[in-house]
Amino acid sequence: MDNKGIFIFNLMIVLMTLQYYRFSAAQHGISLSTDQHALEAIKAQINVDPFGVISKNWSAKTSICHWKGITCGSQSRTQRVTALDLSYMGLVGTITPHIGNLSFLSLLDLTNNSFYGPIPPEIAQLRHMEKVYMGGNYLTGRLPLWYFNNMPKLEILYLNENNLTGTLSPYFLNNMTSLKTLRLNDNSLQGNIPKEIGNGSCLHDFHVNNNQLTGVVPPTLFNLSCIRKIELSVNSLSGSLPDDMCNDQLGKLRLFFISRNEFTGPIPSSINKCQQLRYLSMSFNRFNGTIPRGIGNLTLLKELHLGDNDLQGMVYI
Repeated sequence: MDNKGIFIFNLMIVLMTLQYYRFSAAQHGISLSTDQHALEAIKAQINVDPFGVISKNWSAKTSICHWKGITCGSQSRTQRVTALDLSYMGLVGTITPHIGNLSFLSLLDLTNNSFYGPIPPEIAQLRHMEKVYMGGNYLTGRLPLWYFNNMPKLEILYLNENNLTGTLSPYFLNNMTSLKTLRLNDNSLQGNIPKEIGNGSCLHDFHVNNNQLTGVVPPTLFNLSCIRKIELSVNSLSGSLPDDMCNDQLGKLRLFFISRNEFTGPIPSSINKCQQLRYLSMSFNRFNGTIPRGIGNLTLLKELHLGDNDLQGMVYI
């Protein structure tokens, strides 16, 4: 290739590179514009902002990446909103369907505000989501767990302390293979705990206390090898607990709260095999029989509540 050919070849490379960066910059502008429109729609649905965080700080005069509660990705050419944290701001309003357009969002935190109304189905579009905190609001409607089934990276889901109704679908954990913490406590959920709960192989913390759940606790719940906390208190759960409840799978269980239900039968004799237990509350049920002597061998135990049952015997330490 002569010098002229080399010059033309190099010129073409330069022009193609410039065109690529122009296209990338244009796409970046479009992407940020999409995120900005979504955030502006969120702002428009907020009726009360007592500290003026949103009304004063979210201004078109500054980049959305500098807005209070917003975090953007670090890569300059693909910079998008990755986190939306509006927790503890005293906000009152509804959640706009446009939230589904924040397509790179990995963290959503709306904790302890006064958001009301249903969770929009468009939230199912957020496939990059890893942590969702919506507890401490006034959200209503049927529990929409299927919205979160399309989030393969989801590890934490807090929908606690709202006004959600409905039941736990047998398939609600099918695609949540990364889920570690599920808090659904303090709602108005009804029905049974499905046996398919045992499919949540990574589940660490399961909180459904203070609802209206009924039926027996499926034995599969005690097959979760990663489970650390089980909180079922203040429901209408009934039946007896399996005698081999504390099998080899429950080696990491630290908290087991089932007070204020309608459980019957004896306390499982295998309870002493849950050696990591720190907190055990079984009060206000209908347990009967003798307190297993092995409870005294739970050397890490900090709290024990067995009152208001029909139990006999003593705890030997």
